[in-house]
Amino acid sequence: MDDITLNRMTQDQLVEELEHYRYQKLLLHAIDRIARVGYYEWCYENDRLLTCSEEYANIFKMTPKQMLEAENSYEKSLLGIYPDDREEYRRNTENLLKTNSMELEYRIIQKDGEIRHVRETCVVEVDSKTGRKKIFGILQDVTGLREHRQALEYREALAQQAESITAIGHFIYNENLGTYRYISPGFARIFGSSSEEYKAKILTTEDDLADIHQEDIPHVQKVYEQYDEDGEAYSVEYRIRRADGEIRWVRERCVTHSKQNEKTIESLGVLQDITNQKNTEAELLEIQSTLEARVERRTSELAATVKKLEHIRDSLETTVAIRTQELAKTVSQLKEEIAEKEKIEIELKFLANHDALTGLPSLRLCMDRLERSLAEARRNCLSLFVMFVDLDGFKRVNDSYGHDYGDTVLKVTAERIRAGVRETDTAARIGGDEFLVILPGLTEPEIVEKIARNLITDISEEIVIEQDGLRIGASIGIAMYPEDGLTSEELIRQADAAMYAIKQKGKNSYGFVGSKP
Repeated sequence: MDDITLNRMTQDQLVEELEHYRYQKLLLHAIDRIARVGYYEWCYENDRLLTCSEEYANIFKMTPKQMLEAENSYEKSLLGIYPDDREEYRRNTENLLKTNSMELEYRIIQKDGEIRHVRETCVVEVDSKTGRKKIFGILQDVTGLREHRQALEYREALAQQAESITAIGHFIYNENLGTYRYISPGFARIFGSSSEEYKAKILTTEDDLADIHQEDIPHVQKVYEQYDEDGEAYSVEYRIRRADGEIRWVRERCVTHSKQNEKTIESLGVLQDITNQKNTEAELLEIQSTLEARVERRTSELAATVKKLEHIRDSLETTVAIRTQELAKTVSQLKEEIAEKEKIEIELKFLANHDALTGLPSLRLCMDRLERSLAEARRNCLSLFVMFVDLDGFKRVNDSYGHDYGDTVLKVTAERIRAGVRETDTAARIGGDEFLVILPGLTEPEIVEKIARNLITDISEEIVIEQDGLRIGASIGIAMYPEDGLTSEELIRQADAAMYAIKQKGKNSYGFVGSKP
């Protein structure tokens, strides 16, 4: 009889370590699939790819076996890189032995010929036993991130241009810290500064009040204190002293951005330079005062004349009537000018929240409504759908017929989208030929599918412009709350990805998040 206790313990330990290894491998594979990141191992001495993960091969639309065959030498591996990027890639890899690490973005050519942007990060390791040099690296498909970053840069440029044209800036203010969390370039421009300089300058509430005209500080402080007490939106006008010493009039409007325990912790505000408006009002008041003084002087003269020349009273009454009509006409003109000014203010407010070309809500108003809809959905455990609509063939219209035709197409398409959704839904233009549709309160995806199909049908109908018949299509990606995301950014990003999948599939269709292209 032999004692095999130690043998059994060793076997159990090996089984446990094997299960742990399998778990780690499964976890690593899941992480690769979620982040679209693949890893590889390259041997310098053999000049070939030793191993790679499945996701690494998927980025090239190959299997791991195909990748090992395609990259069995350095020169062959270069064939998978976009021709314009090969020289830079070669320079970086040749310098890799000196730096022992590399991080580089470049383009690759997938097996089917599609071009993708990737980011590669790798390090050089020396095997302590064999002395062989190996490269261990990871590769990530960043095409979507790159396109999203470019879209954000474009939208930021549009926002800055709009601020510059309208002399408007916006800010986010942290009430707890008494400092600005964000300052737009337009806001800083009103103070004659840059965003970075102004934000660094304003560190306390006292710093914030320092640029306000001394005579206006008590009034502004009273408005701020009332806002701290009740959290109600406010609008206040006051004077500021710019960095160059110039005095300017501004109008500040502010609303609660976020709360905690019924207490405002962050505020969102808009600042507008209204100096020209104030100067116009002052000129109008001066004109009115001059007219009133003139009328008073004329009335005194008429009264004196009446006393002296009672025998011509009838003539004087006629003169007074004429002067009264002139005054009434002047007052009427002043009222018309004031009404026009109010109309301009309403139009400016509309343009700040709507697309100037189509009249649809802008991205800012759309995001505000989406946040409100999400809050309602969270409170009542409701579903919410977000459609990302991108027009197919719109660039061809612009290139072939010109931007005037393109603008007409956008207007007609916007009206068709607006007519194709409910009054409770929101349709917004968020980019050149990109639209966003918010569908709150729907529970059945079939209804959303019907809306998407109808929109594609409506958008695809012929548009006649100056006897020219034009047709475009639309690709629609659909994301659902809460399954596809819990925040506005997540839902829009997921809907955008679903739309991109439709583009890859063949365009002029729709698809939900997770649908296979």
